[in-house]
Amino acid sequence: MQLKYISWLPAMIVMVVIFYFSSKPAEDSSKSSECIAEEILEVYENITDHQFSGSVRDEKIGIINHIVRKGAHISEYALLALTLAFHFFVWRKKIIKVCAYAAGIGIFYAATDEFHQLFVSGRGGQIRDVLIDSIGVALGILIFLFILRIGKALSKPRPLSKIE
Repeated sequence: MQLKYISWLPAMIVMVVIFYFSSKPAEDSSKSSECIAEEILEVYENITDHQFSGSVRDEKIGIINHIVRKGAHISEYALLALTLAFHFFVWRKKIIKVCAYAAGIGIFYAATDEFHQLFVSGRGGQIRDVLIDSIGVALGILIFLFILRIGKALSKPRPLSKIE
């Protein structure tokens, strides 16, 4: 099968994963990222040999958890934009259109995902999250352009140097 006809699959998989994470009730979602936050804090404590306890520990975990959650938003939408750009690139669209389509669809999906969260227990749609997701989309497009630039540089014929 030609790549052209299956190039949309990676983007669809990323969309399904995003939808799955967004469908989790707030409490379940928070527990998942809190485990990661606790691990990060433990690594920090082991490296610095400084232990936190009580409310200070809870506060640190809360801060790290917030960063982990927003970092996840950026990462998943960067991956979505990257896979969307790949799809449009395979269809031989001009680079400006590749970027515009990937950005438009990525941001639109972020908005619909936040709307979807209005119907999930304990969750709510946040315009702020759409903006954070949009940062991820922009990052994904920049990564895509960087990959194209590397590919172009590697494909240029290089002059042979004299071997002495």
